[in-house]
Amino acid sequence: MAVLEGFAPIGSGEPRILILGSFPSVASLERGEYYGHARNQFWGILGSVLGFSPDAPYAERASALAAAGIALWDLIASCEREGSLDDAIRAERANPIDRFLAAKPRVERLALNGGKAAASFAEHFAPELKKLAIGAESEWRPPSAPGRIVSVVRLPSTSPVPTRDYRSALDKLPLWSAFLA
Repeated sequence: MAVLEGFAPIGSGEPRILILGSFPSVASLERGEYYGHARNQFWGILGSVLGFSPDAPYAERASALAAAGIALWDLIASCEREGSLDDAIRAERANPIDRFLAAKPRVERLALNGGKAAASFAEHFAPELKKLAIGAESEWRPPSAPGRIVSVVRLPSTSPVPTRDYRSALDKLPLWSAFLA
């Protein structure tokens, strides 16, 4: 199985907020864009909260994130996976999130987009946050940035796959909106 490589971060160069997903879908990798699958709800949710069109060109959406002080990245730098499901990810290698945070001292809030992002974050960087519930906010002291406290929130995945509690983007919007406010 081939090793898949993710993307570099986009958005603000000096972010206050860092949103971390798991790993790009097949459609995203083909397009070379975060959340490139037409049914993923990420751009619709963020567009609703930040006031941009989710159908705008990718560069405009990335600029809207930058203007809002948001950077977007994935926890997983590379992995093996057949298809797009997070459950199929094998041999994952994490991005250097700790070094990113050490180099970006303005980041004060970190969002984990879905269960796989939360699990990978706990596995690679913050085992004490292993049981972080959806919507729960916790303080994290990154070992790479002594004395610093970052607020971490696990948000409902923007995947179009419905769950028991989050069937649509409208169900997810209040938590995403509260985090980004």
